[in-house]
Amino acid sequence: MSYNKNKRKQPQKEEKFPLGLLLPIIAFLAIIPLITMMHNYNNNLGQFEWFTTYTDVTDFFLYFKMVWIIITCGYLVFCLIYLFFAVEKNPIWIKQLIPIAVYCGLSLLSAIASKYSYFSFHGIFEQFESVWVLLGYGLMVYYSFFIMQSESALKRTMNWFMIGIAIMSFLGLSQAFGHDFFQTKFGQSLIKPSTYKEELVFNFEKGRPYMTLYNPNYVGFYAALTIPVLLTLIFAVKKLWQRIASAVLLVAVVIILFASQSRAGIIALAVSLIVMLLCMRKVFIKNWIIAASGIVLIIAAFFAVNAMNNNVLLNRLQGMFTSEAEYYPLKEIQTNENDVTVVYQSAERNAAENGKTTKNDQLVIKMLQDKNGADYFELTDGSGKEVGFALAEDGVTNNITDPRFPFSFAAVQDDSFHGFEITIDGNAWYLSNLMNTEGQSGYYCRGGNNAMMKLATIKESVPYLDKHYKLANMRGYMWDRSIPLLKKYFFLGSGPDTFIIAFPNNDLVGMYNSGHINELITKPHCMYLQVGVQTGVLSLIALLIFFGWYLIDSIRIYWRCHYSEYMTFIGVGVLGAVIGYLILCLTNDSCVALSPIFYTLIGIGLGINYKLRKDMAFVFETSEPAANQPSNNKSKKKKKRK
Repeated sequence: MSYNKNKRKQPQKEEKFPLGLLLPIIAFLAIIPLITMMHNYNNNLGQFEWFTTYTDVTDFFLYFKMVWIIITCGYLVFCLIYLFFAVEKNPIWIKQLIPIAVYCGLSLLSAIASKYSYFSFHGIFEQFESVWVLLGYGLMVYYSFFIMQSESALKRTMNWFMIGIAIMSFLGLSQAFGHDFFQTKFGQSLIKPSTYKEELVFNFEKGRPYMTLYNPNYVGFYAALTIPVLLTLIFAVKKLWQRIASAVLLVAVVIILFASQSRAGIIALAVSLIVMLLCMRKVFIKNWIIAASGIVLIIAAFFAVNAMNNNVLLNRLQGMFTSEAEYYPLKEIQTNENDVTVVYQSAERNAAENGKTTKNDQLVIKMLQDKNGADYFELTDGSGKEVGFALAEDGVTNNITDPRFPFSFAAVQDDSFHGFEITIDGNAWYLSNLMNTEGQSGYYCRGGNNAMMKLATIKESVPYLDKHYKLANMRGYMWDRSIPLLKKYFFLGSGPDTFIIAFPNNDLVGMYNSGHINELITKPHCMYLQVGVQTGVLSLIALLIFFGWYLIDSIRIYWRCHYSEYMTFIGVGVLGAVIGYLILCLTNDSCVALSPIFYTLIGIGLGINYKLRKDMAFVFETSEPAANQPSNNKSKKKKKRK
């Protein structure tokens, strides 16, 4: 008798959610971001004249992430079929999912219609975010939403997410303190085939962590996605060891963030934490000692890392908000059919001409051969007036004597190049009309890795960005050239993963002026521009509606929450993570290393919001007195009167 009585008093053990159904979500959150493996491939970009003929390249951080995203999504579809047909779960659909479905549909249409659909379906150099990956993001949003309406499922998933964060933190700390795990013999054996005997050396600054995320800039993304969730886990879990584990990981990721020197990451995290603080104001007031201790630890970590790196964090944060107008005398180099035209205007001439270039600012160069095959030059200005030059003391170089064009030039002939070199403000440009292959004619300019190309003529730009190329750590130039592309690719874009092709990578003058000389611009460093160019402005609008709808709905819920349940804490943590990510997307791109985490979290957030709203509606309905029925108090009063 007493045994049965005690048995009834014991709380029932919570039933674990099936791990098999959680595997896709766990993979996106904790496993795929860790995947790092050597992959040699031909990037198929040799067909473009702005790309070098050397097309055999190696990838470590992106290709196999793409592969496993696609594999995981195949398993995800199998799970949905099992749930709908075997278990006979009813599909759930909410209006908030419509915009992401529209985005996925437009992305698929964009891939099909693209002139470069091969890259859209297979992925491209330094990106590997094919249309299958974009569709996978949409699928994961729905799957996470559908599954994460159970507290059991959410708890088990968060445990695995913490394991993934722990491994990432180990890698990041090893890199932050100058002992990169991937530079050890064992670490390298994990990411390269046994047949590859050479030692791998990554060109990352020592002490600046990159984890497994391809670029130190993406460490800010990872911190913004994980710190808000870790912070809320401290309040959500009940066991002391779980709280300690969450706090330790939180401190580790904060240190890694500061060591990465990601200015945008620090700012995005600050904004998201402020929003969370306002939503959870009552929780933080009630636990003010923990909250104050956390703030002190974060500030201390910031200044400690700043001191270890010679004040670099404060300097970078200050530099982020200062951008003086810039002036570039070299305006354009035109590679024409019969000549090369250099448009150059000094600051003095610019002031005299009220900011407008004229024919007097154009130098026209022709390289010719006499009967004996010797090279000689004809120089005129844009009006046809002859421009003088004289042979220098070295007997090879010619100096232009006209003060409008302070250049020097010389004929160049060797095993790899036959043309002429012109030096403008200390930078040498190599041009030729003597190296044309079949189908080519006129003058070409040599770019990085000896690629010979016709130079771009830029007809549209953004006036402010034209004078602020170095804005936001030299992103101003990329935005200046990307924004006009939105009009060209308004409806269906250039195709998923084709930004590198849509961008004028033959704009060598612009790249020189902005500090990107001999580089390839593979992404715009702004996810919103990336989406607008690749899959079209219409798809961007759909995506923005999806994000905005989630944010507004979430703030409404968590502003008035009592935070008495596990799901409410994780829900506001996800809200903070999404806010931080979307702020970072202003200066960074979508990437297969991090976007899987983001879209999974936003799907989880939608699922939690849906569950909370259902519970709130249930409480409201059960607390309302039945319509047209008097309450017990009123009926008692009536009886007393009788």
